Amino acid sequence: MDKKLSNESGYSIVFPIWKRIMIDTSPIEASKFLQKFIKGYSNRASVRISNPVGTIPDPMIDVIISARLPDADLNVMRIGHRLSMSAENILGLILEEYIHTKVLPHQWSCCWGNSIKAVDLCSANGDLYQIKNRSNSENSSSSAIRAGTSVKKWHRIDARTGKTYWDDLSLVIGVTHLFSEEEFGEFCKALIKRNPAALSTK
Repeated sequence: MDKKLSNESGYSIVFPIWKRIMIDTSPIEASKFLQKFIKGYSNRASVRISNPVGTIPDPMIDVIISARLPDADLNVMRIGHRLSMSAENILGLILEEYIHTKVLPHQWSCCWGNSIKAVDLCSANGDLYQIKNRSNSENSSSSAIRAGTSVKKWHRIDARTGKTYWDDLSLVIGVTHLFSEEEFGEFCKALIKRNPAALSTK
């Protein structure tokens, strides 16, 4: 990997941490790590092309909605629903990329492609974090993986109250007000404008 890519992707930060915490750091495992990392980085939201939804809408959904909203434009609602699902599918990827761009100058990096199991973000000092978009987006398996490890968790927004926790993440990184919800929103809009293919409309 060339130096520029190594620095931009955060590989120069993540690989030494992988070597430090893994039991098996053989050339074969190192190659697997690199493949996962590069695949994840190459599929980040700003460059990915999202796959169209692989199923067709159930026509009975239209029957049910039109019974409740007789004047609704069902075609517009159908497109909107698919866009919403696609946006939900990539929101976590956009979140990780936004955080990565902000923390990289401070010796933190996204651990692309699940290259370190159950770790989304790490520092050059070995701090390990799982990043969640919402407080209710964690399943039991991901919380179980953290048990007995030094991996901590941060989530962006409380699903019940709408409160965001950017300041908490700024404290973790060690830079006051490094993030904001407003800036994240602008990042999301700019990313989709640059790469509309990240959001599938079909």
